[in-house]
Amino acid sequence: MKSIAKSQEWTAVLTPDKPFFHLPIEEIWKYRGLLWLFIRRDIVTLHKQTVLGPVWFFIQPLISSVVLTIVMGRIANIPTERIPPFLFFLSGVTIWYYFSNVFTRTCNTFSAGAAIMSKVYFPRLIVPLGQTVVSLWFFMVQFLIFLGFYLFFYLKGAPIHPSYRVVIIPFLILQTGLLGFGLGCLVSALTVRFFDLQMAVAPALQLMMYASCIFFPRSLVPENLQWLMSINPMVPVIEAFRFAAMGQGDVEIYQWLVSFFLTLVIAFVGVIEFGRAEKNFADTV
Repeated sequence: MKSIAKSQEWTAVLTPDKPFFHLPIEEIWKYRGLLWLFIRRDIVTLHKQTVLGPVWFFIQPLISSVVLTIVMGRIANIPTERIPPFLFFLSGVTIWYYFSNVFTRTCNTFSAGAAIMSKVYFPRLIVPLGQTVVSLWFFMVQFLIFLGFYLFFYLKGAPIHPSYRVVIIPFLILQTGLLGFGLGCLVSALTVRFFDLQMAVAPALQLMMYASCIFFPRSLVPENLQWLMSINPMVPVIEAFRFAAMGQGDVEIYQWLVSFFLTLVIAFVGVIEFGRAEKNFADTV
């Protein structure tokens, strides 16, 4: 009897309710193989189901930047602070696409993954984490495009001045991913209770894009509206990215610190709400 008891293994572990803020780092590490499987599946699937494959990720920011250069630069004649218009718009579009991809991929975590989540247990946070990594992969592809055009304009003598400030760019990329991840987790949790919230994601994201200084420099915003730029965490990120890479941008250190603080708050609240929603989403989705 003793040998039989020793050979038995636990198949389930009963634990008390999770704390108010629960970040299952140990569980995520335990299921890292599943995380890698999700990442690989999404990347391979997106490449296989397209005619041009990864070429689309090169075309998307280029088309957007060309259109903005013609409409905003030539027709509307919006100044770009001595930065070549195409490079100005491409820098903003590249960062923005990373944020929007992370956000849109994570905001429907429960609705899109209900079939598998209701049958198999794994840390649910793996899904938005995997989508964030997949979006980072696509961002790196688009960032290489930006670097190519950046080098082209620099060699042509454009008034862009790289300096030691480029060291902050990885932190800006990390903050962008964290912001999209936190906001996506929050919206994903809220859509469990309010299904029609998904309909508001696209127009809200579009409005946020217009208010993120992608089409115009922050210096053009009137003083009485500058507070709107301060409550949008993406504005200091985009302006700091332009300032670090090209020496032109309207951002102060305190503005970026406020942006980073708001990002942490959004990520914190997003993880909390995500943890609360995963307990009973199978009964509502």
